[in-house]
Amino acid sequence: MVSLVIFSGSEAECRQLQQAVRDRFAYHSEDGLSCSLHTGLEAAVKELLYGGASLIGWDVDLETARRAILSARPRCRDAFLLVIASPETSPLTFLTPALRPDTLLLRPLEEPEVRRAASEMLAAVRRAGEQENFFSINRRDEQQRIPCSSIYYFEARGRRLYARLHREELGFAGTLEQLEEELPENFRRTHRSFIVNMDKVEQLLPTENLLVLWDGLTVPLSRSYKKEIREYCHG
Repeated sequence: MVSLVIFSGSEAECRQLQQAVRDRFAYHSEDGLSCSLHTGLEAAVKELLYGGASLIGWDVDLETARRAILSARPRCRDAFLLVIASPETSPLTFLTPALRPDTLLLRPLEEPEVRRAASEMLAAVRRAGEQENFFSINRRDEQQRIPCSSIYYFEARGRRLYARLHREELGFAGTLEQLEEELPENFRRTHRSFIVNMDKVEQLLPTENLLVLWDGLTVPLSRSYKKEIREYCHG
């Protein structure tokens, strides 16, 4: 599922961009699309911080809005970011390495330009899908494919393995040793019971034997893997 989050002080702009993106996906993509529209800044930031997004449309005319998306950008570092601005707003305020917008819409929003931006969003989703690695879980006689980028860690607990995602945990049969052979290079063993997606790591706390992941999640770091993980984090 592709998630689109739009923030603008104008509800009409939100709906105009939403419709353009929906039209592109309806005709040119099999991916599902969920849309979240916001004219209030607080709710929009909360959506990004706790729900994440694949695509973002963001009004950057106000300094408070620019600071807000800057604070949320690390949580959605891989999301395609479209910024919406008035011609009077200096590009120096939003064309920054920390924000890294992917495209721009200038006010007033003209329909051809909105369609162009929507097409760029669709193209970005297609590129990401081509490059994305997936992990398959067999559950109840059906196979579920999960983007590896959405997995925080795998944990061996009891006689089962569990894949931890942002809002859920999926159990399945297997061993961590098998997973180590199958997973991409950014998944590293940190403990006898954990394999972690290192792209989700925010902080290494070696004296506390912990790794801090996105959303405040923590996983143990055992002594036998500490050197390897430190070298990975600092390499």
